[in-house]
Amino acid sequence: MTKHIVPCWPLLLIAACIGPMIAADETAEKGRAVFEQYKDTVVTIRTVLSMSMGGNPQERESEANGTVIDAMGLAVLSLSSVDPSGLMARLDRGRDEMVTKITSMKMILADGTELDAEIVLRDADLDLAFVRPLTKPDSAMPFVDLTQPGKPEILDEVVAIAQLGQVARRTHSALVERVEAVVDRPRTFYVLGEHRSRAVVCSPAFTLDGAFVGIGVFRSIQGSDRRTGDNVLIVIVSGDDIREASAQVPPWPETTER
Repeated sequence: MTKHIVPCWPLLLIAACIGPMIAADETAEKGRAVFEQYKDTVVTIRTVLSMSMGGNPQERESEANGTVIDAMGLAVLSLSSVDPSGLMARLDRGRDEMVTKITSMKMILADGTELDAEIVLRDADLDLAFVRPLTKPDSAMPFVDLTQPGKPEILDEVVAIAQLGQVARRTHSALVERVEAVVDRPRTFYVLGEHRSRAVVCSPAFTLDGAFVGIGVFRSIQGSDRRTGDNVLIVIVSGDDIREASAQVPPWPETTER
């Protein structure tokens, strides 16, 4: 009786195809859980900025994501996204000084509610702005816990969450990226894929286990008169640094009503 030997390569090929699919499904499943847990902590900050350069004042309206970090609505985002004067001063030293003033700021929630807001603390070194409503909200807002920050390693996957604009009905979105570099001196920050870096500006990033990694900000260096990839980079500033900086936020005025 003749025995037929079945070659094993088709089985190996099937296994090679199924393996990545299983891993991708696991990433998607964990990413969706993180997204559902934290999406409501991401709000939109709309800013009207008066800018003057060489005596020619102009107004600019912009929107950026903010991450709520306490129940009373304190949010953190990139300072350069609401006031680019510091970044421009470092990158374009030869130009006239940019004078800026924020004339209006709103915090826009997922349901479209708009709250008057203000910057209560700036940290130019970390490119962080802390924003909160002018009046304490009537009820506690969903927020990110800063006491247990995530610390991913190189090539680990992270989930970044954003709130889209009015054209997308303020829908929240998510993306998954891998950490491409971890810089640990003088402060820790994380570099994600450059092709998606603009998408993570101001967005919070989380590990697949739901630990808060940090938010996307601009990191720049002085010493060059040209804006190039060598002197400005979008990075994830760590949750530890955000927590440390947030400790300097002034308390609510005693006259503020709930």
